[in-house]
Amino acid sequence: MNPDLCELLANDGFLRCYLTDAAGSPVDEISCEEEGNREDISVQLSDGEQVTLQKVTIRKQGYVVVEVEDEDTLCVSEPIPFCFFEYVILCAPVGTEVVCSVTEFDCQACVNCLDGTFESLDINFLICQSIQIVAEVVVEQEVGFCVPREVIVPDRCSFTIPNQCPVIFPNQMTDLEAPSNESLEKESRISTTSPAPAQLQEVACLSVTRVYDWIVQQSDFKRTIPAGDVEFNCSPCDIHLFVPADILCDRFLSGKVICGDIDPIEGAAVTFRAEGAMVEFTPDPVFSDEFGNFEVEAIVPAVTEPTDVVITAETMVDGQMVSTSLPTIIQCLADPCIIELFSAEEIDCDGFVDGRVRCDGRVIEGAVVMLDSSDPAVTFEPNPVLTGSHGNYFAGVTVADGTPPTLVTITASTTVEGQMIQASVEVLVECEDPCP
Repeated sequence: MNPDLCELLANDGFLRCYLTDAAGSPVDEISCEEEGNREDISVQLSDGEQVTLQKVTIRKQGYVVVEVEDEDTLCVSEPIPFCFFEYVILCAPVGTEVVCSVTEFDCQACVNCLDGTFESLDINFLICQSIQIVAEVVVEQEVGFCVPREVIVPDRCSFTIPNQCPVIFPNQMTDLEAPSNESLEKESRISTTSPAPAQLQEVACLSVTRVYDWIVQQSDFKRTIPAGDVEFNCSPCDIHLFVPADILCDRFLSGKVICGDIDPIEGAAVTFRAEGAMVEFTPDPVFSDEFGNFEVEAIVPAVTEPTDVVITAETMVDGQMVSTSLPTIIQCLADPCIIELFSAEEIDCDGFVDGRVRCDGRVIEGAVVMLDSSDPAVTFEPNPVLTGSHGNYFAGVTVADGTPPTLVTITASTTVEGQMIQASVEVLVECEDPCP
């Protein structure tokens, strides 16, 4: 049952039509190919000559989507297939092939209403196409072999003879006169280059594409679809998914299930998958809350090199499957077991420390972490402390009353998979008594 498209148009709505693939995703090209067998026909040219050409059938097909929208509602059709045949007269002898490309595509839609009821949908197509008849042929061509040019050698010595003093030296140079720059350059060219060889000629056979015929043609088509044969989805539901550009070992992903622009969907079961590499999602499925929001943890297996993946979230809403896919890069390089320890640089009477335990990029749950201080005036609660589901631990810090400013070392340690690991930080602590 289609929504009231006629009411949308009456409410200053407008129509939009665009080319898509079978899944409804916008594309730029359609199929344009030869169909069936060619037929010889006799054609009289403008000069009166009678020639035999071929009738070639061209098939163009694809999908379009029609949108109807007003200020409040957007209705999107399911992908609508189209397929048109037309014939053209070309010089297309046996052994040639058709190369057809669509250079321009446009579609215009019209919703036909009768007494306010949607009756049918008209779609007008305008297609500009370039059609060539080609074949691979061998041609004979006289060619010349390439020969190297002369080598250019720069002057290695360049000098200028100053003006002579006629009182001391005669006007005419003696046999010992140094040669001029011009004569040096001439001698250099003579001594370092050789005559260019004569260019050789030969006949070569080349394989090229020959165009036998070529036309550029505009075609107009129309398709009328009864209302019962086209399905519109109004204010379609969608999953808004937020995925970071990089996922290092584990990361929380968030999203929202929504219909239209404002209606959140509560209780939608959202499932996940990753294409390109193994990624574990927990929980899977995850259910959206009253605001349509959800959150899931993506866990990358240990010893995973940087890998491009596409993460897809999908759910079913009112019998309609909706999904969203986004690319990211995952990695989780091998590391030894480590314990992280964080604290403020200064603690005045009380504060806290926290950290995380990992092995090979995996977070360790249930690790027993012991906390110690180089000064007994500093204590921890709880101690020991267990790591949680994300490998995290947290403990309060208490500094004894009357402790002057003191630099202490706080250490966290645990044993994981047979390894004793620890981390330390230096903290300035104090807790002086108030003035009496």
